[in-house]
Amino acid sequence: MSTRKNRRLPLPIAVIAYIVSVAVIVGLIIGNLYANKYSDLISVYFNQKTYQIQNSGDTSDSEYFKSSFSTDEEREAYLKKIGQQISAEGATLLKNDNGLPLAKSARVSVFGQDSVDSIYGGGGAGSIDLTKSVSLEAGLKNAGLTLNPTLSDFYTNGAGKEYRKKTPDVYGQGSFEVNEVPVSAYTQQVKDSFSQYADAAIVVIGRSGGESSDISTTADAQGNTYLQLTKDEKDTLSLATSEFDKVIVLLNTSTPIESGFLNDYPIQAALWIGSLGQEGSNAVGKLLTGASNPSGSLVDTYAYDSKSAPSIENFGSYSISNSQVENGNTYMVYGEGIYVGYLYYETRYEDVVLGNDSSSSYDYTKTVQFPFGYGESYTEFKWSDYTVDEQDDNFKVSVNVENSGDTAGKDTVQIYMQQPYTAYDQSNGIEKPSVQLVGYSKTKNLKAGESQTVTVTVPKELMKSYDSQGKQTYIVDSGDYYLTAGHNAHDAVNNVLAAKGKTTADGMDANGNASFTSKYTQNEQDDSTYSKSLATGNAISNQFTNADISTYDSTFKYLSRQDWEGTWPTVYANGKWNAPQEFLKALEISSDDEASSSSESTSSQGDANDTLTVAALRDEDFDSSLWDTLMNQASIEDLDELVRMGGYATKELESIGLPATTDKDGPAGISDTLVGGASGQGYAPAIVLASTWNDQLSEDFGNAIGEDSLALGVTGWYAPSMNIHRSPYSGRNFEYYSEDAFLSGGIGAATVKGAQEKGVLPFVKHFALNDQETNRIGISIFANEQSIRQVYLAPFETAVRDGKALGMMASMNRIGALWSGADAGLMTSTLRDEWGFQGAVVTDQASFAVFAYEDRAQGLAAGTDLWLNTDASLWKFDESNLSEARQQNIRRAAKNIAFAISRSNAMNGLTSDGKIVRVTPPWRMLTYAGTALVALIVLAGAGYTTLKLIKQRKEQPQQTQAAAQ
Repeated sequence: MSTRKNRRLPLPIAVIAYIVSVAVIVGLIIGNLYANKYSDLISVYFNQKTYQIQNSGDTSDSEYFKSSFSTDEEREAYLKKIGQQISAEGATLLKNDNGLPLAKSARVSVFGQDSVDSIYGGGGAGSIDLTKSVSLEAGLKNAGLTLNPTLSDFYTNGAGKEYRKKTPDVYGQGSFEVNEVPVSAYTQQVKDSFSQYADAAIVVIGRSGGESSDISTTADAQGNTYLQLTKDEKDTLSLATSEFDKVIVLLNTSTPIESGFLNDYPIQAALWIGSLGQEGSNAVGKLLTGASNPSGSLVDTYAYDSKSAPSIENFGSYSISNSQVENGNTYMVYGEGIYVGYLYYETRYEDVVLGNDSSSSYDYTKTVQFPFGYGESYTEFKWSDYTVDEQDDNFKVSVNVENSGDTAGKDTVQIYMQQPYTAYDQSNGIEKPSVQLVGYSKTKNLKAGESQTVTVTVPKELMKSYDSQGKQTYIVDSGDYYLTAGHNAHDAVNNVLAAKGKTTADGMDANGNASFTSKYTQNEQDDSTYSKSLATGNAISNQFTNADISTYDSTFKYLSRQDWEGTWPTVYANGKWNAPQEFLKALEISSDDEASSSSESTSSQGDANDTLTVAALRDEDFDSSLWDTLMNQASIEDLDELVRMGGYATKELESIGLPATTDKDGPAGISDTLVGGASGQGYAPAIVLASTWNDQLSEDFGNAIGEDSLALGVTGWYAPSMNIHRSPYSGRNFEYYSEDAFLSGGIGAATVKGAQEKGVLPFVKHFALNDQETNRIGISIFANEQSIRQVYLAPFETAVRDGKALGMMASMNRIGALWSGADAGLMTSTLRDEWGFQGAVVTDQASFAVFAYEDRAQGLAAGTDLWLNTDASLWKFDESNLSEARQQNIRRAAKNIAFAISRSNAMNGLTSDGKIVRVTPPWRMLTYAGTALVALIVLAGAGYTTLKLIKQRKEQPQQTQAAAQ
C-alpha cells in the first residue's frame, strides 16, 4: 500500500500569492471607483441607456420627432446625397482658362501626396470617421476619369509613400508640416507613364487644421509658412506644367492659402474643394467632368500675403508677466477692431480711391488676389432690373438673373450696404467699413437661357452701429446709405464708388456699375429705435467695457480708417503685459453668490406630493410659473447633480420625469472621436457649407444631423461652431464658417433651425471670442465693444433670434478678466435679456482640474447652466457652502436645462403621465458580476494558500520529531 506525499508550499510563492491577491483587490477597488466616477461617460462610450420609460397610457402620440425615412438604407442614401451636394455647391472655381470641365473619358495623372492622403476633415471635435470616406482617387474614377496607376502606386507603395503631412494631435502637440514628395524621388518609370495619361495633370495641394493648435506664422527653414507653397510643391508644379499641356490645381485646404502661384505657372484651372468629408470626393469627380457646375463663393479674402491682415500683428502667444493666477497669465488684444477680412481690405481700397489714403501705402491689386464672395462658373450669368422697394422695416432688393451661357448652373446674388462715416463717428470712435454683407440668395439651377428674379430682404436694423462712447447703445447715423448688388465684396465697393461718380481715372481698378446701386438718406441721427432690443424690448447698453484694453490703458488706440498707418496695430506691450492691479484682482475667482435675476424660486426641498412632469410641460412657455413648480418637486441634491454632471450626457431625474440625454461633438457630423459610441455621416466642414451660400441646403444639413440624432440616440449636439476667421492662421478655421459675421449667422441659424426640427439640441459654440486655439484655456481676450457686438457676437445673435437656438456653449477663454461663462453681461444681459435666449448654456470642457477657473458658483451666478463635466467628484457644493443664493441659481439652471430637453427628441416615447426609472446599464452589470467573480477567485486562492500554510505549520513539529527519532 502506498501513500501520496504532501507537497509543500514554498514561502516565497505564498508571499507572491498574497501580494497578487492584494494587488487585484486594490485594482478592483480603484477600477470601481473610476467606474463610478466616470459612469455617464462610460455609458456614452458603450451607447447604453441609464433609464427606461414607463408609460401607463396610450403612447401613440408620444413620438414627437420622427424620421422621414422608413429604413436605415433610405436614410443613409439621403445623408450621402446631402454630403455630396454640400461639397458640390461649396467647391469654388478660382480660375478657368478652358481647363475645365474635363471629358468624362479623360486619362489624367494626379500629382501630390494629398492625392492619396487627402484632407477629409479636421482634428479634434470636428473630425470624422475616415474609414467611411470615399478616397479622392475613387471619387475621380467614379466620375469616369482614368487615373495614371503608375503615379498612384508611386505615392502609395513606391518612394512617395515615405512623404506624408503631419498635424498636431487633439491636445495641440506636434506641428503642421507639408512634407510633399520631392521631384528627385520620381523614378524614370513614373515619368515615362505621363505620356499615356496626358489629357491633364491634376495637382492636389492640401492644408489641414485642428483643435488645440494654431498654424504658426513663423517661416520654416526654407522661409515658408504653412500657408505658402513649399519648394517641393513648386517643383511639382514645375514638373507638371513642363510635361502636360493642361494643368488643374485642386486646393484641398481647410483655410485660405497664398495662391499667387496660380499666376506664376501656366495653370489652366484651379478649384478650391476644401475638406472632403465622407462623400466630397464623388462631388469633386462630378465637378471635374462637368456633371456638376461649381457654384461656391469664397467666405474669406484671399490675399497674396497671408500676413497682410492687421490681425496678424496680434496673433499668437502673449503673456501677462505679473499674473500669478493659474491659467490666467496669457492675453490677446484684437487691436484691429472691426477691420477683419474684407472689412479691412475693401475699406482701405475705397479710402485710396477717395483720396483719404495714399496709393503708395496700399495697393489693392497687389494685395488681394480673390475678394470675399468671389467664385466663377462654367457658364455666364447676366444681371438686370435691379430694384429696391423700401418698406416699413425692410428694403426688398430684387435682381433678375439670366443664365446667358450654355451650361446649367447656380448663381449667388450678394447684397452689400455702405453706411456713412460721419464726423460724429470719428469723434466717438465708431468705425465704418466701406461695405458689409447684408443679404444673399442663391438661384435655383438655371438652365441655359433661363431667368429668375431673386429678391433679398434687408432689415433696416442692419443700418445700425454700436456707439460705446457717445450714446452707449446702437444708433443709426444721419447721412447717405448705399445698397448694392455685387458678385463679391470688391464688385460691391466699385458699384458704390461708381454711384459716387468715381471711375478708373480716380484710381479704381475697374469701373463699377451704378445701376446696381441705390441710395437711402437718413435725415437725422436715430439713437432710440435700436436702443431697445427688437427681440425682448429691453434696453441695450454697454456690457463689455472691461473687455476693452483701453479701460486699463487709456493711451491704446484701435485701428481706425481716420489714420491707417498711425493706428496700425502693434504687438501690445511687446507681448508681455505688466497688468494693473485692478485687472489682476478681477482675474481672481469671485466668491459673489448673488443669484441671477431671472429666477425667483427659493425652495430647497423636493415635494413628493407634486405630480408634474417635464412631458406635461412640453407646450408650456418658458416663462410659465409651472416650470418653477416642477423644479420644486426635485431635491436640491438631484438638481445639483444635473447641473454639474453635463459632460457628453445629462442626468435623468425620476422626480420630474426628465430623461437623460447623450450629447456629442461633431460640427461635421455626430462624431465618436472623443468619447466613442456610434458616429453618424461625416460631412465637409463648416467652411465648405458656408461656401455654398445656400441657407436651404444648410437647413437640410441640420435636418440630416437630426436624422442621425434619431437613429443613434444622440440628442445634444456640440455644434455648430460659429467663431470668426479672424486670421487665416487659426487652426480651427475649417470648423468655423467665415470671416464675415452676417454670412456666419445666416448659415448657422439655418443649420440650427433644421436640426431642431428633428429634435436635436444644438449647443452653438464657442460663445464667445474663441477665435484662436493658442492659449484658449484661460486666455484673456481684449476687444472693443463695437467689434465684440458687430463681428464676434453677431453670428450667435442670429442663431438665437432667427434660428431659435436652445443651446449655447461657453468658450474656454476669458473676455477681459472674466471667464466667458462667468460674464453676466454676456450670459444674461446680452444672451437672454437682449436676444431672448430661452435655453441652456453648457461650458466647454470642465472635467479636469485645469479648468478650475470655470468656477461653478461664479458661472451659475452669471447665467451659465450646465458643466461639461464627466468626473463625479468635481464641482460639488457641500452643505456648508450651498447657500440660498446658490440653490436659487441651481434651480434656475436646472429649469433652463429641463426646458431645452423638453423641446428635444429625448422626449420621444414619454407621455405626460409617464415615468423615468433609473436602471443599471449592461456594462455596469458586467462590472458588478466580473468584480464579484474575480473577488471570489482571489479570495478562494488566498484562502487556499492560508489553509495550506496553516496545515504545513501544524505538520512541521511532527515532521521534526520524526526526523529526530
